[in-house]
Amino acid sequence: MPTRRLHPWIDARLRRLPEPFLQEWRALLVFGFILIFAAWLFFEVIEDMVWGDPLVWADTATYATLQALRTPWLDHLMIGITELGDTPVVIGVAVTVGLWLVRERAWHTLLYWVMAIGGGSAINSAIKLAMRRARPGDLHYDGVSVFSFPSGHSTTNAVLYGFLIMIIARSLPLKTRLPIFAGAILFVGLIAFSRLYVGAHWLSDVAGGLAFGSAWLALLGLFYMWRPAEPIEPYKLLAVAGITLLVVGGLNILLHHGADVLRYAPGGAS
Repeated sequence: MPTRRLHPWIDARLRRLPEPFLQEWRALLVFGFILIFAAWLFFEVIEDMVWGDPLVWADTATYATLQALRTPWLDHLMIGITELGDTPVVIGVAVTVGLWLVRERAWHTLLYWVMAIGGGSAINSAIKLAMRRARPGDLHYDGVSVFSFPSGHSTTNAVLYGFLIMIIARSLPLKTRLPIFAGAILFVGLIAFSRLYVGAHWLSDVAGGLAFGSAWLALLGLFYMWRPAEPIEPYKLLAVAGITLLVVGGLNILLHHGADVLRYAPGGAS
């Protein structure tokens, strides 16, 4: 049976499009939708903060509810999860993945990896300095981390693991991508929720951090997916990143968990 063709005018223009666009158009459409929605949500959160809309009431209600539900064993669990999203762990995973990309001579992907992590962290810090929002309690942070909005844990981990999965998923079939996507979303969601549980952020801080991280990730994805993927062994990269997370994250918990239990104690975070 002959292949069905579109209108000659459409066919002619489709043939002029770059081949990567034809291969990745579905991903580009998804990233475009995420960018628009996440950017809208981010600015909606800022507007609510400025004008004291219902989201600010939800901040107080969520904080009070979670602090009332805290128990010692859940404190240890949630503090451990939040420590897996700390800056040393993010740096450890980011550097390891970067070195792997250097080893694979994946220069195009490496450039976007650096822009994703470095740019996202820098913009997050700039927004914190501009908003200068106080945290729910004095948690003895210093520098730009004194300020609460947007949540740095939510932003940087969303970008880190989101872009990592983007790199890996390009070389995998759809049925294999879905569980990896689900695992990354669950892990980042747990880190974000842990920041609420330990009283380090308001709900709007976490919502704003996830929205900004998603928008930044989608913006980079629109350009990254435009070009063909460089040859990368996805399962090996996933294993390297996972092992690094376990090693550096475990070491971070071992070194800081005792101090963090005191830092995030219910009395000290209120």
